Amino acid sequence: MSDVERDREAQFGVVDALMGQREASTHGRELPAHTPMPFYVRYPRGAMRRVVASPLGPLARIGIRRLERERWRLGHFLARRRPVHLSAAGIDVAEVPGDAVVGNAMLASTNASHLVLVRPGSEVTASGLAEVRRLLEREPGVELVYGDSRSARGVRFRAPAFSPVRLREEDYLGPAVVLNVEALRTRGGFRAAADGAHVLDIALRTPATAVTRVREVIGVGQPVDRPLEAAGDAAARVVSEHLEQIGVAGTVTTESGYRTVEYPVLGRPLVSIIMPTRGSSGAVAGSERTFVVEAVRGICERTTWGEVEIVLVADDATPQAVIDEVEALAGDRLVLVRWSEAFNFSAKMNRGAAVARGDYLLMLNDDVEVVTPDWIERMLGLAQQDGIGMVGAMLFFDDGSVQHLGHIYQGGGAGHVAFGVTPGALRPLASLTVTREVSGVTAACALLPADVVREVGGFSPLFPGNYNDVDLSLKVRSTGRSVVCTGAARLYHFESRTREATVLPSEFATLARRWDALIQRDEYSRELER
Repeated sequence: MSDVERDREAQFGVVDALMGQREASTHGRELPAHTPMPFYVRYPRGAMRRVVASPLGPLARIGIRRLERERWRLGHFLARRRPVHLSAAGIDVAEVPGDAVVGNAMLASTNASHLVLVRPGSEVTASGLAEVRRLLEREPGVELVYGDSRSARGVRFRAPAFSPVRLREEDYLGPAVVLNVEALRTRGGFRAAADGAHVLDIALRTPATAVTRVREVIGVGQPVDRPLEAAGDAAARVVSEHLEQIGVAGTVTTESGYRTVEYPVLGRPLVSIIMPTRGSSGAVAGSERTFVVEAVRGICERTTWGEVEIVLVADDATPQAVIDEVEALAGDRLVLVRWSEAFNFSAKMNRGAAVARGDYLLMLNDDVEVVTPDWIERMLGLAQQDGIGMVGAMLFFDDGSVQHLGHIYQGGGAGHVAFGVTPGALRPLASLTVTREVSGVTAACALLPADVVREVGGFSPLFPGNYNDVDLSLKVRSTGRSVVCTGAARLYHFESRTREATVLPSEFATLARRWDALIQRDEYSRELER
């Protein structure tokens, strides 16, 4: 390493320590010595829920959820039979208009201050409207309100935090939304070009700062609007027009009601792939392989993005034969960095980042295999969007089930979105490919602008084996940038084949000391019931 690279590596630690002190004073708390470590339980159908060791076990918790659902069914039954005096509250309720003429006539005739648009076949709840009234009394300037929803069978779906990037591909606002009448009139009302997709169109035209989510069930019906045929084309057209209006290049396609937005890469930026390794081998599908060799082979032979350098941070224990094979595959795109110290994933990655020359740094485990050849382009196009600081990919276990589609931070621990889901069994693959804003992403595959990595101090060496990606994700979000995960970039991740994951008590304590307030309740996932 040169002196400049050593200084850069040292600077990571300085910046991380300063950020850690700042976040601890804002979001953290000290844990008592007896605090139980979190652990994870595999539920039927592969769903992963976090359970903290306590006298109340997982079966009891499931029973309580069922009782809560039955109580809701009775309450909803009664609420539907009580009159709701909406006019006195300045709120009108109407079905989403089929065309702009009907919508604008409704907008012109109402004397209400707010309008609840209900999708066909859905209902609003009395408790939801009551919560909306309280919100509007506190924040009268809000232009659009949405909230949680329930299916007809009583299953509750949590509404994710407002995210325009996700909204472009998935209308997650629920079966009912509340609109500020005067603001909608000022913005031109219902547009004829948006017939068939009016709620989506209004939401995309509304500034994110004027949108508010409530933690109450507002509507009963489908939590996600997935229009087919003509309405699906209308939604795609609305998104395309929106991108053009805000000056963002993107191609919108629709298949079976699922929208996808592909953001083209601007220019030909160099991507530095930082990969730690010790040259481990293992069996996959009955065949022995050297993980790092096959990972590099996938980059060199099956990846369509050519502007890459591979920064390989190799333990001294890495067999020379493995290094030779990687050099033969990568040629002059390989930058070899030796690691002679005790295992510390974070420190290894920071050393690789210190020598990297790329405009973007792609953190990548050595036990991955490329599935989609354009995976780097799909991640890079997103990383170039304003306000996005970190991009993750969809990772699969070797049996084809999902390992990762973003992080979930709940109850002081971390899990994965869609963990254990087998595409095609319960949910089609297309439903999982939505680009979504998430709490964080795994460092097994994460792309960041190089200047963002330096700004936040890279990985914290206080997390040598676990939670380092959680900490990095939260540091990125603390700068005001978002973290997103795209299902359009897909790789296999043969997790736990290269090392046994053991969480140190110090790692858990440091995570709480820095970020406790931000890891108690996930803001983006629909996976967890309240």
